[in-house]
Amino acid sequence: MESFTLRFELDFAALAAYYLLESPTAGIGGRALSDIPAFPLADRVPVISADAIARGVRAAASQLVDQLTQWGFIAIEMPGIGQATIDVTTHFAAACQSMAPSLSDFIYTQVPQRSIGGNHGFFPMFSEVPRLAKGVADPKEFLHISGAIIDDVPSGSRAVLETFNDLGRLAADLFARGFELASAVGGLICSLISDNPSLDLGLSWQSSILRLVHYVVEDHREVLAYEHSGIQMLGVQYPPSDRGLQYVLNDGQWVEPQIAGTNVVLCNVGRMLTSASGGRFRPSTHRVHRASPLDQYERWSNVLFCHPDHRANQWVIRENSRDVVPLAATWGEFVSDMVRGLGIATAAGE
Repeated sequence: MESFTLRFELDFAALAAYYLLESPTAGIGGRALSDIPAFPLADRVPVISADAIARGVRAAASQLVDQLTQWGFIAIEMPGIGQATIDVTTHFAAACQSMAPSLSDFIYTQVPQRSIGGNHGFFPMFSEVPRLAKGVADPKEFLHISGAIIDDVPSGSRAVLETFNDLGRLAADLFARGFELASAVGGLICSLISDNPSLDLGLSWQSSILRLVHYVVEDHREVLAYEHSGIQMLGVQYPPSDRGLQYVLNDGQWVEPQIAGTNVVLCNVGRMLTSASGGRFRPSTHRVHRASPLDQYERWSNVLFCHPDHRANQWVIRENSRDVVPLAATWGEFVSDMVRGLGIATAAGE
């Protein structure tokens, strides 16, 4: 494949400016979040079968590279993924409402964790306070399902998936499809930035996390998740229950991808990949706003954060080079540094 020479010049002061909103409803140029233009994707992006993901990514490589160049994220249609996501959300909603058993029995502080990486388990409402929210907790509860918990590592951690058996089975399948997509996209990206045929992003099944999110808004806030980019190498955003998810393109324009009610899946660039690629890829900055004026508003969303093994060493391909340079620090240290910098207790994401 032809060498990929485009490099995004990262101005971290400019990136930080994305977070300095004059008011909770301000957008770029003072435009309200609800006025951001729609960005239709269905019937516009490559269609990739869930039964042949790697082959589909290879066949659509030129289109996917164009998307990264112009948009800063990747979008594909995967027939059936919309219904698979609805099935997971339906069972997660039932689990959220269940009193006996209760997801609160599996709060993350009580679930066995891996010694390095992973924060799986249930996070109750208002447990995450992003830095940009100025001390106001996000109005959401969420369940983290890691590859480790699917594998019952450490022993006993899988209890939540066994208790809510249908949810566990469906979520594991959704996790697997997303992880396969991220792995295929990762292979494409490695071929763009290095001539080393053995290079891969080192994505780890057990270190990756599927986040099932339930927003419940009972006040008049418009912003549900402030502008942010994920810590991970690659993220997979499945179709949410409603519109309101917005991305900033590489030209600085904010748009609202139309993926609710579709089979469109987005693949996000995370800060790990930005670092490892020497800044060749900008992190996929996005936010979520309220899409309804109703006094009580609910929103459901599922996203997979694909990480390398946190025990593995970081690496980088420097500017004007295609050679891989190993670093002394681990990816676990990268995560710790990013979390401290964001001022939150858990990894950032929708």
